[in-house]
Amino acid sequence: MDLFSKEILSYIGIIVVIIISIILVLTVLSLILVYFIFRNKVLIEKISSIFSSITLKILLFMLDLLYIPSKKIISMLGGNDNMIDIVSIDIRNMLLKNSFSAVPFEDRIIILPQCLRSLECKTSFNSIKGAQCLKCGKCKICDIAKKAEELKYKGCYIAPGGGFVRRIINEIKPKAVLGIGCPYEVNIGMLEVSNKGIPVQGITLLKTGCVETDVELNDVFRVMEYGK
Repeated sequence: MDLFSKEILSYIGIIVVIIISIILVLTVLSLILVYFIFRNKVLIEKISSIFSSITLKILLFMLDLLYIPSKKIISMLGGNDNMIDIVSIDIRNMLLKNSFSAVPFEDRIIILPQCLRSLECKTSFNSIKGAQCLKCGKCKICDIAKKAEELKYKGCYIAPGGGFVRRIINEIKPKAVLGIGCPYEVNIGMLEVSNKGIPVQGITLLKTGCVETDVELNDVFRVMEYGK
């Protein structure tokens, strides 16, 4: 019986080693792909056209599954761990672009970070609608809010935090979401929203920080108009 137990433990040990080895190999391969995609975003389209979108879905699954260890490995190697978030955003944007574009404007919402506001912003926050742009013209939120009204978006919200985003999605029940923010927030937000079956697109800020950040308006308007 002892011998039988030792054999079982031996097999279990071998299986564990094999699984760990496979995970390590997949992690390394994923990070190599992330590095090249980060350096040349056109590779996403090439990979999709040559190997089909399934390859991108597998890569995205690996990045989601091994998110924390992948970021730690990149940091240990002296790299920019934001590349994990940025590449994940780019892949999701491509995979969900068509389904996002198919949703009418009136069923879409756009969520903006409060750090995009001017320091002179006079708007106030509430727990239900976040903050509403007063159209003072002192930051780019004004331009985005006006564009959302022009296209008849369902809503344009300035979010004080991730908890608000979850609440507004549960209450408003949009059929598509466009989110803007720092790489980490956008990536995590896109993951949560897409897991709810809602098509989502994400745009990262030109510069990050707690106050007066910036975003490329042309990129925002281009995505807002998908399906026009």
